[in-house]
Amino acid sequence: MRELLSQIHYATSANLSLLEIILLALLGTIAWHNRKGKQWLPPIYCVFLILYITLLRRAPGYNECIRLRLKLRPNVVVWAGNLLNLVLYVPYGVTSWQWKREGKKVVAVGLALSVSCEVLQYLTGRGMADVNDVLFNTLGAAVGVWISAKVYSK
Repeated sequence: MRELLSQIHYATSANLSLLEIILLALLGTIAWHNRKGKQWLPPIYCVFLILYITLLRRAPGYNECIRLRLKLRPNVVVWAGNLLNLVLYVPYGVTSWQWKREGKKVVAVGLALSVSCEVLQYLTGRGMADVNDVLFNTLGAAVGVWISAKVYSK
């Protein structure tokens, strides 16, 4: 467990600086507090956050072949990446379900967004296209929809 937490810390600190985390959290808070008048704002912010983390802040030049095999073996680095991919899409699932209340469509759009990000990462050299990322991103959107349905359907 300690190694998993260490890998998660390494992966997040390698991707975002403290200033970026503060600014993104502030923007997320603003989007959340303005959701009553603008229900579309939190899901749009979540899509921006996903694009920012997966594409916009990365420099081009990282090219590898596309990984089409699932990596589910007990490897702490792989599981830390899988967990972070899942967590990245949970807010999208939560906020989008609250806006549209159509879980299957929200998960389908999450899948399409994930595939689009992976294709763009491959084409621009700003990351590595990986089937694990698509699987866990989509699962994160589904978990977000499930959480939102349980919490807000009452």
